[in-house]
Amino acid sequence: MNRDYLKWAALAFALVATASAEYELARAVGYNQWVAAAVPGALDVWTVRAMRQHRDVLAAVLAMIVVNALSHLVTAGLLEVSVPLVVGVSAIAPLVLYRLHAITGADEPPADSPAVPEAAEPVQAPVQVDTPAPAPVEPAQRELHVICGGQQPFALDVPARPEPRRLDADEAKAAILQAWKDGLSLAEAAQVATRSRSYVQQVYARLDSERDSAPLALVKDGVSA
Repeated sequence: MNRDYLKWAALAFALVATASAEYELARAVGYNQWVAAAVPGALDVWTVRAMRQHRDVLAAVLAMIVVNALSHLVTAGLLEVSVPLVVGVSAIAPLVLYRLHAITGADEPPADSPAVPEAAEPVQAPVQVDTPAPAPVEPAQRELHVICGGQQPFALDVPARPEPRRLDADEAKAAILQAWKDGLSLAEAAQVATRSRSYVQQVYARLDSERDSAPLALVKDGVSA
């Protein structure tokens, strides 16, 4: 909560001072005593909203200056109520409505759009990911073992299982995406991508959440590989 009481007090006094002149101008061009209060109310709401959004501040302040100047000119008898003046005052409410929509509409999602978590990562444009072919693995040399009860070594026919090559980040993401499309389990996908099961689970969850709201794509800026 902003506790700058002096700033808010100055703002309140300024709005009260300008509201009086705006009300009198609305009365001068034909508004009744109740509807005329909507003119300063609309201008004040626009100004406060513009200051909170840091947008349209100059336009809102200039509008208040012009309306106040016209009001005092009419009150002092230096300006007569004419057709252009009536049209200008009548345009205040539609102008405020348009500007409030312009400065707040971009920050509020449509009512029918799905809610997006605040921490959601930006979704990359869909790309075609080709699963890289696995690198050829040379067969390991057979090891010699000594059978109990003798000194003659015998070669076993089963070669030692080679350690899988760890895929780089792009290859791992591509492998996980393909595994997700093929319906592989977390354990199977982790083995194919040479990554931990927890990492694969996070990528799976991300892909599941994007299934209905965006084209299938692997987020390169997602969880660190």
